[in-house]
Amino acid sequence: MKGGKALLFIMGTALYLTACPGSPPARVDPGKAQTAPPEGPPEGGLFRTEPERSPYREAPPETLPPEARSYLETLARAFRGGDRAFLLSQGEAFFEAEVRPAYDEASYLALLYRIGPYGEDNFRAESNVPRLFPEEIDHIEYAGWEEQGPLLEIRGRLIRKAGPPLPCLILLVWKLPEPKIQGRFP
Repeated sequence: MKGGKALLFIMGTALYLTACPGSPPARVDPGKAQTAPPEGPPEGGLFRTEPERSPYREAPPETLPPEARSYLETLARAFRGGDRAFLLSQGEAFFEAEVRPAYDEASYLALLYRIGPYGEDNFRAESNVPRLFPEEIDHIEYAGWEEQGPLLEIRGRLIRKAGPPLPCLILLVWKLPEPKIQGRFP
């Protein structure tokens, strides 16, 4: 019993000493040693870091299924060209039949492409309802995507000719004979 207590005491002391500041550093195998970056600014000036690369690109993510990628390239051309008729016709049939008759074009497009607060899960109806005017859009940029059953959830933003970008969320029903977008039901 005494030997067991002594062993526990020695192990506890060893753990304590290795955790204490100022204790000698643990031995490192020289073959596995890594050089740490020097602390402080480099000689001759301040740190210069490149801004983080934005996840948004005009081209759809390359990891998307080819059919979805092709569709999003067509959608990007429509936004760049201001093709209002094409942009309006991209709603999934049930969504279009239920929502389009009840809204003007700009409000319908905002729901279809889920701009601004319509792309958020915790959206609350506000008095300032978003509207999307294709003639104000220069182009669309895409970021990440996630598969949600039969839908692809694609994050993006609409770059306006003037003003800040509009975030958007495209829910693409990509396995239809002709892919369509599932807008947000009001």
